[in-house]
Amino acid sequence: MSIFQKHLCLEVLIWIYLGCWNATVPLIIVQRGSLLELATYETGLALAAVISMLFLAPRVEAMRRGTALKAGCIIILLTGILRYVSVSVSYSIDALIIIDVLAVSAFGVIHSLFGVYPAETVEKHRIEHAFRIRRIIITISRVMGPLLAGAVIGVFSPQAALLFAAMVSMAALVFAFALPLGVKPNKTQVKSPVERVQDMFLGIKLKLILPPERFLTVSGFLLCLAMTATVPMLVPNQVHAHNLADSSVGLFNAIFAGGAVAGLFFLSPYVAKRENQRNKYLALWALLTASLSASALSVDIWQLASCLFVAGASSASLSLVGIDRRTVSVPSGVRIRLMAATLVVSQLANSASYMLMGATITQFGIGGLLWVYLAIFIIVLLYSALSTSVWDFLEDAADAEQYYKENYPKLESVIRA
Repeated sequence: MSIFQKHLCLEVLIWIYLGCWNATVPLIIVQRGSLLELATYETGLALAAVISMLFLAPRVEAMRRGTALKAGCIIILLTGILRYVSVSVSYSIDALIIIDVLAVSAFGVIHSLFGVYPAETVEKHRIEHAFRIRRIIITISRVMGPLLAGAVIGVFSPQAALLFAAMVSMAALVFAFALPLGVKPNKTQVKSPVERVQDMFLGIKLKLILPPERFLTVSGFLLCLAMTATVPMLVPNQVHAHNLADSSVGLFNAIFAGGAVAGLFFLSPYVAKRENQRNKYLALWALLTASLSASALSVDIWQLASCLFVAGASSASLSLVGIDRRTVSVPSGVRIRLMAATLVVSQLANSASYMLMGATITQFGIGGLLWVYLAIFIIVLLYSALSTSVWDFLEDAADAEQYYKENYPKLESVIRA
């Protein structure tokens, strides 16, 4: 088994663990506590994820990749066991928050590492393919986690589902210890508090000053804004509005995930070809906007299913645009911080998506989403027309590692900070 495959197996297990955790703990809180406690729990974990990713990313980069993964998996296993014991003995929302803040901090660390290993464990000509395979497998794994949790809860109990999640994290730890330690980072001098703060925000700084990264960050934010709340909010609303069977919610989730996998298999390889990147990118956004708008107007199960399938395919393909080149183009010493900043932006976009879509549906009904989707598409269209460097970046056949050195030599000192 190659190093890439071991990383992939580890990530699959971690995503299954996360799916079991996310499906089970909210259920337990609602059963034993209140909706206010659930809101407090989710808010606390969201804040912990953002803070921990920014704070820990510089420290992770000062460690060997394998060492950081092992440490993260050990914490995930320990918190998984503590979560099961805590819920089994007595319910306490305070204990759950403390335990899961540690867990989400560890997950933030290894999630950042997962974002770069396809660029560091395969040959250069296979990096784009490795990212695509990773996205396909992870898309499937994210569906499997809640399904397995639901099966265990249905047969046994929510506590059993937490025990199952802990066992999955134990298997993940086995794969983590099978990984090599990785290259030892260069030793750095002791830094002042100001320099440590600058290290924390270097990833966000790079996103603002590197032209291709800036465009891909803004477009990624808009993609999350359009997509995150679609299945959780749009689908239940349509099911309720048109008197569809409640069980069809799960079917629509599966169809959306199936569309994402199909898009990664068949659509993404065509989009990855270097020529006409702007036209392909805008065509994908037009397809996504049309499918989302049609989903909001759908009146029967087959129409909604078809639209969600297309939306899943186009959004998955958009999420992979430039991911290989943007990862390879920056030195390995700042990749974790850049990935952590990407995850923070995604977290903020996800929260904004729920607020925007929820407010729109409340004020204007489901038809108001058409204007939201159209506004997002117009922003992407205008920004794409004004940006030229990103298309040169995506279409450049030269080695991505030399891109900033050759095109933006003044930024070299910042990138390697």
